Amino acid sequence: MTENEYRLLVVFEDRIRELIRLYDEKKHHIEALKKSLKEKDEIIRQNKQAIEALQAKYTALHTACRLAGDEGEFQNVRKRVDKLVRELGICIDMIKE
Repeated sequence: MTENEYRLLVVFEDRIRELIRLYDEKKHHIEALKKSLKEKDEIIRQNKQAIEALQAKYTALHTACRLAGDEGEFQNVRKRVDKLVRELGICIDMIKE
């Protein structure tokens, strides 16, 4: 083997070692990115569940507000119910007698 061939072989070996080092570095970087992606996917899944729960609560609250109407109407309904309960109590008392 000539001196020139030997130097080429040494340079080739150095470059191969550098390529292997770069490959390992990129491999670790990809593994870290995959782990980060899994964590982000889990956070997204949790946030979607929270959004769905909040949407259900909003729908229930919206329905309750629509049923209750405004405050004045709610008070009127409550008075009518109270009046009906009193009348029912009177009817029950009359039946007992």
